[in-house]
Amino acid sequence: MASRTISLVTFRNSAYQRAHFGIFIPSVTDQDVGTLIHVVGAPMAGYQLEFKRNYSLKDTQQQYTRYDIGQLDSQYIEDSAGGALIRDSVPKGAVEVAASQIPPPGISQNFLAPVNDVGKSGIFAGSINTRLANQVYVQTTNKRCQEWTMEYTRHLVQLGYLDAAAIQLVQSKRDPATHGIGLQPLGSGYGLSRDSI
Repeated sequence: MASRTISLVTFRNSAYQRAHFGIFIPSVTDQDVGTLIHVVGAPMAGYQLEFKRNYSLKDTQQQYTRYDIGQLDSQYIEDSAGGALIRDSVPKGAVEVAASQIPPPGISQNFLAPVNDVGKSGIFAGSINTRLANQVYVQTTNKRCQEWTMEYTRHLVQLGYLDAAAIQLVQSKRDPATHGIGLQPLGSGYGLSRDSI
């Protein structure tokens, strides 16, 4: 079956803010229209999984950067019919089911703390851990969209949907652990909301 190039798409409202991450799967007919798989929310409120179907990168109002992370066999993708933008949280196709298997970040116990994603050796032990080959897991205790996207990418590799190189590609685009963490002065102007993504 044919494959498609899937991408990490990063959106940044301000140089002072952490980038928002999403995985973009293009439609079979247009490389710039497809499904954006991401989590939306905020550290103090928690996040939820969202699929933006018929999403057009050309029509976004926000500055973004697109990085190809690998080839995905089309058998794992279910395309959406019609041309209207649809937002939902019901997975269609194996690649979206895989996304639904990674819990979105909950309410952060300390949203001012740096994010983390530290690899450790050990036995798989619980929902906040993502199992990797040879019983190596990653425990993430302060998650946002970038950390969720890393867990999702690792899961796609574990399932054999993507090559292992995708993990390093996504990891290399993450912000430093303390970047964009903390309160900003009122009126510092961060531009567009996540709804404009």
